[in-house]
Amino acid sequence: MGRFKPKKQHGRFHIDGRAVNEAAMKAQIAAVAETVDDCGRVTFWDDPALQLGEVATGINTRTGTVTVDEGESGQLPAALFEPERALMMRIPGQPPLEQQAEGAIALGLSRFRRGFAQLGPAIGWELHRLEDDRLELRTPDGGVYSRIAGPLDRGWVSAAVSTGYVLCLYGIQLGVRTPPDVPLAQYTDQARLEEFRRGRERGLTAAGLAAYRNNRG
Repeated sequence: MGRFKPKKQHGRFHIDGRAVNEAAMKAQIAAVAETVDDCGRVTFWDDPALQLGEVATGINTRTGTVTVDEGESGQLPAALFEPERALMMRIPGQPPLEQQAEGAIALGLSRFRRGFAQLGPAIGWELHRLEDDRLELRTPDGGVYSRIAGPLDRGWVSAAVSTGYVLCLYGIQLGVRTPPDVPLAQYTDQARLEEFRRGRERGLTAAGLAAYRNNRG
């Protein structure tokens, strides 16, 4: 099952900077849509390459004061899903968007922009730990939207089991894949953070708290 239904395309088509016809573009979209094995990693909210800060646990509606569980929120688990290929689309007069992230948002994840972001459970979305330690991000209809490989840290698994939810981030600029022509040693946490923030600023990141399912015996 593919991860999304490609939207109707208009205008000129390009693949890796090359002009192509509509048939070639449709074939490219279909191939990307059917690919669910992506790059990824697991981490926690306080990862220096994410710097998501603390998680709000409540708000006083009268004063507007936000409360947090100090010392605990940083250990909430996160999983990053970054596809190798982007499917960019542009509507006249609007900024470019990425179709795979848009598909996830259409199915119930939230657009994860910069600034204060209110994240609740993504209804119906689940994160499954498979017997071989791969992780599958599944949509409300049970389809596999993205799959990433382990290994999984014991502390991360313990946190996922105890909380019952994992923050799942999906997008093409999460700071997972080392950019072309950039030595791995130069792709520091700060460089990853800057890329992650650029993706959020451009509206290219989908996110949600997915229910965690442990399928290992």
